[in-house]
Amino acid sequence: MQLLTLPKLAARSGWPESRVRRMVARGLLSHIRVNGRLLLPETAIEDYVANHFVAAAGRSTPMGRLTLASSAQDPDPRN
Repeated sequence: MQLLTLPKLAARSGWPESRVRRMVARGLLSHIRVNGRLLLPETAIEDYVANHFVAAAGRSTPMGRLTLASSAQDPDPRN
């Protein structure tokens, strides 16, 4: 496991340092302090996103399949 400093992890992720710092302070990202130095696993943000990912909600038909209707066949968008 490779450990990165907060600025390096923020730069790699494209997230602002302030956001990463807040998430660490709230205990949302895995981290360790070694001799006062804050280090995070290189996968800390990826792990957070994976653990908090919400799949899109959708309606399914009774058979569990999604069917798309052409607007020419069904002009009423409420159906």
